[in-house]
Amino acid sequence: MKILIGYSKQEDIKPFLEKMENTNFASTFTFKHIQIDFIKVGYTCFETAFSLGKALQKERYHLVLFAGFAASLNKFMKVGDIVNVINDQAYDLGNENEEGVQNFYELGYLNKTEHPHQRGGFINMSSAYFNVFLPYMKTAAITSAILGGTSEKKAIKMQRYPMHIETSNGIAFQYACLHVGVPFYQLRAIQYNWTDNSENKVLALENLNNSLYQIIELL
Repeated sequence: MKILIGYSKQEDIKPFLEKMENTNFASTFTFKHIQIDFIKVGYTCFETAFSLGKALQKERYHLVLFAGFAASLNKFMKVGDIVNVINDQAYDLGNENEEGVQNFYELGYLNKTEHPHQRGGFINMSSAYFNVFLPYMKTAAITSAILGGTSEKKAIKMQRYPMHIETSNGIAFQYACLHVGVPFYQLRAIQYNWTDNSENKVLALENLNNSLYQIIELL
């Protein structure tokens, strides 16, 4: 089995590599029957889209994992929780004027019926098997160029997307995997919660890496 693990920066998955007794991000690593490649995708959508698209053109993987962090937009997803992003959508792609905000679908720039959309969105339908047996909370996400924002901006996000998390690059990861048809899994640890402004990076890092290790053990 051959898998690809994406990360935004090396520190995000360093504890996982140490547990695997591997410290070389550049080389292919073998664990039991699994051949693992790593790819740094950065924090922005353009970095993620380019890096992942380039990697998926070169190799065919049985599974692509992304291990990263997120902010919760509701009180139920606590700091430190691990979630499985099933659906991702762009929050701030569109046009804003005196009458309000129109997204790219309303403007006609994107069509929800065209590939790689599935069921009207960027929905993870390709890894149904993994989504069944992995125990993490399934959620939808928004991808924002500006994370958080003023109290008013955060209130709007929480009102419009009460069951979502927020990331800076999730939709680019989801889009690339859907486009080539590779099974994928977007794993996120809640580092912030916008409802009460709580934060715990240490806990999120620990839980993210433990969960990543558990997934590899299950494969």
